[in-house]
Amino acid sequence: MPESEYETVLRLGGHAASSLDLGLDWATFRRTESALDEFDAWLETHLAAKRAQPGDGLFSALIQAQDDGVGLSDRELKSVAGLVLAAGFETTVNLLGNAIRLIVGHPEQLAALRSGEASWLNAVEETLRFDPPVLLTARTATCDTRVADVDVAAGTLVVTVLAAANRDPKIFDDPDAFDVHRENAREHLAFSAGRHFCLGAALSRMESEVALRAFFDRFDVELLPGATRRPTRILRGYATLPARLAARA
Repeated sequence: MPESEYETVLRLGGHAASSLDLGLDWATFRRTESALDEFDAWLETHLAAKRAQPGDGLFSALIQAQDDGVGLSDRELKSVAGLVLAAGFETTVNLLGNAIRLIVGHPEQLAALRSGEASWLNAVEETLRFDPPVLLTARTATCDTRVADVDVAAGTLVVTVLAAANRDPKIFDDPDAFDVHRENAREHLAFSAGRHFCLGAALSRMESEVALRAFFDRFDVELLPGATRRPTRILRGYATLPARLAARA
């Protein structure tokens, strides 16, 4: 998308994130629905522009893709585009904010990352474990089963708290400590698991590693008072994260 649209998509994504939550108050629900309608209209305009002047991006490729002469419908295109935009940047924005706050808060670990003693990719994994951008999800039991001494009947909806599983002391030593040196940090469930494993996990890891390395190579960071969390229950990130940046020599 053109750079001039970045702020619009960021704003709409921020509002639309609430659509994942249950139990919204009426005012939040109305704002969320309005943002989704605006996002749908934006997608329609954006896809029309890509039809008129295709580029080499994903949306252009989707518009031109055909199987036995049949392409994707407008509804299918907008569904895929919406999913890619929401899953591809909304969660990564949260992950980066969470990571920056944690790394700045542990200066000795930042020094280890900058010196190469610790891996930036492992810092991403430890952030995903310690403060993941998605806190929980849900599954439906396909048959009668038993989980942790609890009988679960077929058809029952089970909420799985990924963030709690990532603090399991049977898996992680000192699980409430943030440690970029943690050897098994990658064993987290922030991307879920099995057939539900996140399709974009590899891209998210790569984006976050590159972004964090570039950010801390470029800037010395002082976090300022006033950080606020987003009100969403499922997605976890910062609404505001005030900081003072100084260019590194």
